Amino acid sequence: MKINRYIIAGACVLLLTACNNWLDVKPDNSVDEDKLFSTEQGFKDAVAGVYADMGKGGLYGRDLTFGLLDVFGQLYDYEKMETVYHQFHYARDYHYDNDNLRAQINGIWYSMYAAIAEVNNILRWIDKRPEVLSEPVRHQVKGQCLFLRAYLHYDLLRLYAPNVKRAPDATGIPYVETFGVKPTPAMTVKSVIDKIKKDLDEARLELENDPIRQVVPYTFEDKTESDRYVARANYYAVDALLARILLDEGKYQEAGKLAASVIESGKFSLLDIKKSINVQKDSVDMLFSDEHIFSIRNKAIRDNARKIHMGISTDTSVSGAELPLPTNINELFDNNNDDVRLSTWVNAQNRYLVKYTNEEIEKFYPKQVLLKLSEMYLILAECQMHLGDAQALETLNTLRRSRMTKSVKTDKTKISQEVLIEEMRREFIGEGHMFYEYKRLNSPILNILKNFEPADNIQIFPRPENENEYGIYN
Repeated sequence: MKINRYIIAGACVLLLTACNNWLDVKPDNSVDEDKLFSTEQGFKDAVAGVYADMGKGGLYGRDLTFGLLDVFGQLYDYEKMETVYHQFHYARDYHYDNDNLRAQINGIWYSMYAAIAEVNNILRWIDKRPEVLSEPVRHQVKGQCLFLRAYLHYDLLRLYAPNVKRAPDATGIPYVETFGVKPTPAMTVKSVIDKIKKDLDEARLELENDPIRQVVPYTFEDKTESDRYVARANYYAVDALLARILLDEGKYQEAGKLAASVIESGKFSLLDIKKSINVQKDSVDMLFSDEHIFSIRNKAIRDNARKIHMGISTDTSVSGAELPLPTNINELFDNNNDDVRLSTWVNAQNRYLVKYTNEEIEKFYPKQVLLKLSEMYLILAECQMHLGDAQALETLNTLRRSRMTKSVKTDKTKISQEVLIEEMRREFIGEGHMFYEYKRLNSPILNILKNFEPADNIQIFPRPENENEYGIYN
């Protein structure tokens, strides 16, 4: 059974040596698992290994963000994909029967469940070795693991199952809570959501005394210090993820309340253009880091992005995709160069996304944001809109003003689903987010040449064929 082999292989990451912090893992030599979990540092290293695996190119360091998922979200030049970069040519039209594309989609499934296996193994050892961990460290390790298990399962559900609001009783995915190779029955979509919420509720309790509650990360001049609180699971990431899930379910009152609580926590700040953009070139905050609630660090993200967005040139060839953004990218931003997302993230000459590829930046470690403050504003605005709250438009414009050098002239005068989708397309560029948003909203996937109407054969990834051997499906 193929996935069982992947779970075992993924778990073996825990048998590798890591360095002495949560954010940078460089495994080199195998060690005995019993030895690894004999110290607090071993547990920390094991959790850091999960983050490192999530940041790899096959997951959030490329495929689930600015790579494959943004191709599915029709972010790139549709015509350019006629001849370049193998499976992207098939991905643009959702030809899931192509062998190369199918192998990449299968790899996402296996890698996600391998990371979940790592998490479950850590939780197993917490129960086996409670005496090893001090109480604060035990709460930290367990809380982060429960959050990560919920996060990974939620994205698996969004990729490989129908939307929870429209098909709650449809077959979902296996929710794996134990370490091992025993097949896990697939649950309904709604049952998986309930499991995710349960893990998040427990994670919040474990992270009640999370160190982030004692600091304000965005105020640190040293952004490496800020990352110690946000480049990992944390107390506020729990509520941010839950707000995303509740919005998916159409529970606008609850989702809006949680999004507002994250905003009002004061731990994160919308972009300050003067302090973060209008600075020396090596200090420009390309990723708007003060807004990060949860992000993944990985040095390879920059190279992965260069291969997708610009290609890697030699004397004889260009490797990678070299995919420009759509020809109407300026129109997407209302032809407004006062929008720093356009002026900072997009190379005006060739339409390449340079959000992750700028090598002059020295102040900020390469990373991929997975939850951010601007999303909370968009969630809150959408919830207020559905609830008839007149504050919805102001919430949206508050976010927009933080992106504009001349904010008064760029306020929106109305709010609607179409207006929110336009803002999402600007805000989530290069983050893999739009594929999920189109599915959640049951909206056409927009492209300058050809829009795709919402349909299961587009919005639901096929499971690996041999998953009938691993899971139990009705």
